Amino acid sequence: MAKVNLVATGDVLLHSRIYNISKTKSGKYDFTKKMAPAEDILKAGDISIVNLESLVAGEELGLMSFPKFNNPIELAENLKSFGTDIVTNSNNHTMDLGEEGALKSIENLEKIGLSYVGSHKSKADQKEIRLIEKNNITFAFLSYTAVTLGNNAPKNKGYLLNTIVKGQTKFVRQDIERIKKEKNPDVVVVSVHFGREYPLYPVAAQKEIAASISDAGADIIIGHHPHVLQPAEWILNSRGKKTFVIYSLGNFYSGQKGLYRQIGGALSLDIKKKSGGNGIEMLNPSLKLTYVDANRKKDYQMHNLLDYIEKNPYIETEHGNFDSLEVYSEIANRFKDWMPEMEIK
Repeated sequence: MAKVNLVATGDVLLHSRIYNISKTKSGKYDFTKKMAPAEDILKAGDISIVNLESLVAGEELGLMSFPKFNNPIELAENLKSFGTDIVTNSNNHTMDLGEEGALKSIENLEKIGLSYVGSHKSKADQKEIRLIEKNNITFAFLSYTAVTLGNNAPKNKGYLLNTIVKGQTKFVRQDIERIKKEKNPDVVVVSVHFGREYPLYPVAAQKEIAASISDAGADIIIGHHPHVLQPAEWILNSRGKKTFVIYSLGNFYSGQKGLYRQIGGALSLDIKKKSGGNGIEMLNPSLKLTYVDANRKKDYQMHNLLDYIEKNPYIETEHGNFDSLEVYSEIANRFKDWMPEMEIK
């Protein structure tokens, strides 16, 4: 029976301390060496999805770092070259530069040929269903943010930012129902920007939103926003269906500092159709851990965490040095407590 391996990563959000040291003599930006492990991770998936938390409106609108973000266009180009199939772009930074910034970022993604979902250029674009078919299995992708921090789209232009307001998932339910009626995909993947920043476990609001989206018909829920890894679990909903949810994939590539803010992960999940065509199976969940070194050479080099641990008994941070194996064990135990079959590598 054919199967598809889905790979999903956490937040890509570049601070000025990264893009300022990534400018080449030609005046362009190049993140391929600093993000080198990302290529193998993303190309390993039959379908790969990345949470692009920054605008990529480029230098035309002025590059920006915290508290508002606008990254070089080359970041999206690099992600595309690494094998990214689709990015999610609904989050609390989508409207950092207002309507102009959101539209310019989308324009650049379209020029690159990188599919996106969550922030759209028009109502028609918002209604266009993002489908990817591999090995005779069709995936539909949706993306929303429950966090705007006041960075909202204009009232008459809600298509600029898919939102979940006060935990109400009515529009998610409507979108899933429409997608299933019009296209009947095998798998519905919903990415959600939710929760609070930095807790190592999901807060109640995340669990409530995930349960509601599961009940609405999502097969897979991918969480973002906390900037740290949070565990995964299976949700059995009122329809008798099972949903896979990972509450946060942390930072995939970012200039944030702090032990758990520098460790991210890439989810890998196998999906295959059940015999007889009666639904799908989700198998072999695993998490590939990554680490961005912000302290040694201050070069913000991405590493596979286990490769880094082999050479470095301690992880050095601004807040102290940590035993590498103890850090790995803590993360592995935190995930396996919730999902024993989850492989951490």
